[in-house]
Amino acid sequence: MRILTAAAAVLSLSATAAAAYDPIVLERGWWRVAAFKGGDCTGEVGTNGKYTVISARGLVPGERAVLTISNGDMKPIVRAVRADAYGRWQDYYIPFRYNREGGLVTATVAGSSCAVPLAFAWTPATGWEEPAPLQPR
Repeated sequence: MRILTAAAAVLSLSATAAAAYDPIVLERGWWRVAAFKGGDCTGEVGTNGKYTVISARGLVPGERAVLTISNGDMKPIVRAVRADAYGRWQDYYIPFRYNREGGLVTATVAGSSCAVPLAFAWTPATGWEEPAPLQPR
């Protein structure tokens, strides 16, 4: 089971320092919780309180890079990613740790032309603590 897909993410989007998120995300009032600028490389993390979107810009178009996500003492998620035709990459991530009240997530997108380190604190989203309305059979 791919942790990022099954437990923590949905893929794709684009990024710039001024407008990192797609129109749907912007219309829904997401806010920036981390940002990085180093030369032509930029990146940021935005959230709506439940989901986060991690984005990077400044890679070579089509460049292969490595995404590394650490969330406390869990085993880091490391996977290959690829920049789009404009040198941008983006992915969604749901910070979650069983029986944890929050923590620090670090995410790095690193290719041969660019490295974007980001870090942000998270807490459980409101509503996640409510039990599901399931009845035992």
